[in-house]
Amino acid sequence: MIAVLDLGSNSFIALVYDRGKILLEKVYEVGLKSIKDDEQAFCVAKQSVEKIQSEINGIETYAFGTAVFRQRPELFHRLLKHFEIKGKILSEKEEAYLTYLCIDPKRSMNVTVFDLGGGSLEVVKKDWFVSLETGTHVLNSIFDLSLPEAKDFNKTVDYVLKQLPGFENPVGIGGSFVAIAALKVQKWDLKSLDGFILTPEDIYKISEKLRKMNLQQIVDMKIIPPGREKTIIAGCAVATAIATKGNIKVSTKGFRYTLARMIEEGKWPASGVPGEI
Repeated sequence: MIAVLDLGSNSFIALVYDRGKILLEKVYEVGLKSIKDDEQAFCVAKQSVEKIQSEINGIETYAFGTAVFRQRPELFHRLLKHFEIKGKILSEKEEAYLTYLCIDPKRSMNVTVFDLGGGSLEVVKKDWFVSLETGTHVLNSIFDLSLPEAKDFNKTVDYVLKQLPGFENPVGIGGSFVAIAALKVQKWDLKSLDGFILTPEDIYKISEKLRKMNLQQIVDMKIIPPGREKTIIAGCAVATAIATKGNIKVSTKGFRYTLARMIEEGKWPASGVPGEI
C-alpha cells in the first residue's frame, strides 16, 4: 500500500493505492499560486499536508509537484524535508505524459487530454504535448473574472482559443472540469463524475449561472470544495474554449494514478525519469 500526493497550484490530492485498487482519494484546496509570500505559502502547504498525513498515517508516501513548484522548487523541497517523504518536481513533459497514460495506458486511442491546473494547461496526445500558461490562477491575474459578472469572460475564452493547438476528442482532467460536472449533477463525487460527458450547452448554462453569483453564494451551494469558487469561472472559460470542438469527457484521474502503478510495480524511480517515451 502506498500514498501518492499530487501537489498542484490549486489543490493537493491524496491517493491511497493498493494492488490496483483505490482506497482513498481526497482533494484539499490550497490556492498556492495566489500566495506570493514564501513563508505564508509554506504554512498553507504544510497545514494541508498535515491534514493529509492525519488520514494516511503510517502509509509509505510519495509527493509530486507540478507548475507552482517548478517555479518555486525551494518550497517543495522544504515540504519534503519537513515531512521526511520521498518525491520530486515533475517536468512539463513528465506531467503531460504521465497524465495522458492514466487515460490511454496503451497509447492506442485518438484522444486529446487537457490537464487544467492553476499555473498551466497541458494539452497532450499520444505523440505530442504542449504546456500553455493558461492555468486558472494565471487567467485570474490577466483578466477581470471577479464575480458577479466576470466582465472579461468572453475575452478570456478568446485568449485561450487563440493558444489552443488543433485537437479532437477532448478529455478534461483537473478540478475545474470535475467542478463543472459536479455543478451539473449537483453533487461532488469523484467516482460517479469520472467519465461524465459535458456538452457545450452544459458549460454555457453553468457559466451564465455562476456569473450572476458572488463567491459566497457559490460556497453556500455546498457542491464544490471550499476554495474552488475562486477559480471556477476561469475554468469555465477554458472549458468553453475547448467545447467549441464538441463534448468534453471528464476524467477525475491524473498522473497520480500512473505513478502509483509505476511505484507499486517497482518501475519508479528505478526505471529512470517517469513519463519519458
